[in-house]
Amino acid sequence: MKLFGLNALITGGSQGLGRAIAEAFVREGASVMLCARDANLLDGTRAELAALAAPGQKVLARACDVSCEQQVNALAAAALAELGAVNVLVANAGVYGPLGPTESVPLDEWKRALEINLYGVLLPCRALIPHFKAAGRGKIIIISGGGATNPLPNISSYAASKAAVVRLMETLSEELKPHRIDVNAVAPGALKTRMMQEVLDAGPEKVGAEFFAKNL
Repeated sequence: MKLFGLNALITGGSQGLGRAIAEAFVREGASVMLCARDANLLDGTRAELAALAAPGQKVLARACDVSCEQQVNALAAAALAELGAVNVLVANAGVYGPLGPTESVPLDEWKRALEINLYGVLLPCRALIPHFKAAGRGKIIIISGGGATNPLPNISSYAASKAAVVRLMETLSEELKPHRIDVNAVAPGALKTRMMQEVLDAGPEKVGAEFFAKNL
């Protein structure tokens, strides 16, 4: 039980990679607060993970749009109140956004992906950094992605937002180093999740033959 006694807040924790991360934390002894936008799906995941928890472990969940400052601040406050402390933030929530040529995809959808992918990392960090500083330590793990390392034609909002996330991570890492707060990004590669299915459903005409083939 490598994480026994630790508490984690995990965004985008209701399905896919976020759920897998949450399950790994629970199996290793941590208490967790999960968030996602779909309250029904989130409640189901919380119940499944709670069944794996040992006595004394807490598995909590709260619906939250990570691009909304008010909701994120309320989430962080609830996690601190119910868990007593938060030692780890896993900023996992993310979307691909609109798929297709940059000049023709809906601008509102392009902006929305940026809000979720970038602000959805920034806001939870801002909400918990004061707590980590007061505690004298903390861990922030950010899930980046292929958009941070390679051009992604026809998936420009995802690519731009993930590149921004990595630079934000690098900047926060330097800012927070004196406070013993570690900040890292992890790019897990292609995973069989809802987001991969979005690419397959869109087809090579929208996302490009090369990127489509990588997700087969």
